[in-house]
Amino acid sequence: MLISIIIPTYNEYSNIERLSAFFSNVNQQQTTEVIVADSPLSNDSLSTLSGPFHYVRTQQTGRAAQMNEGALASKGDILVFLHADVTPPDSFHMDILTALEQGNDFGFFAYDFAPSSFWLTVNASFTGKKGVFAGGGDQIHFMKRSVFEQLRGYDPKMVIMEDFEFFKRIKRNKIPYTIVQKRAQVSSRKYVKNSWLRVNFANLCAFILFSLKADSQIIKTCYTKMLR
Repeated sequence: MLISIIIPTYNEYSNIERLSAFFSNVNQQQTTEVIVADSPLSNDSLSTLSGPFHYVRTQQTGRAAQMNEGALASKGDILVFLHADVTPPDSFHMDILTALEQGNDFGFFAYDFAPSSFWLTVNASFTGKKGVFAGGGDQIHFMKRSVFEQLRGYDPKMVIMEDFEFFKRIKRNKIPYTIVQKRAQVSSRKYVKNSWLRVNFANLCAFILFSLKADSQIIKTCYTKMLR
């Protein structure tokens, strides 16, 4: 089965270069397509990149809308949504197939931070467990195309927390899912630029507002004001 990997981007040239090397080395012989769904506001020239990518300049901005447009341009039976600063485990292709063969129609990966620290290791330890904070976009959502179509994709009105909103619908519809324990690597650049305490406080505030069903634009405004 063809696996379509969709990467929403906004000024992510260096990360796409890194992922180009990863996919060329790891999945050269495997049945995957990699689609870069680039924001119309991006200043990068991602369309000039060589490697295993199909470039899509999206009509709309925002990660949710870009992922939807990338999915529309894809051909795969299985959809994988990957953030540009996240590197999947080398075995991700087989991990996804195994998870689906075991009866899970949706899933995501646990992850570690790179570079890491004691407190970031603590944060990462929760990504392998089911709980209220599980299912964020850094965990690499994967699913059968039928699930994506059933739920009509990510909500384009969600300018932040679109991953948690989608996962909320997964649970509401009782779609079987799993957390793959082979760990992805997530860039800790946000924590380096700010601090562990500042980022976690911003994340907690965003999650509380999301739980209270605040408008996503309000959540985004509050979140970005808290971080540098």
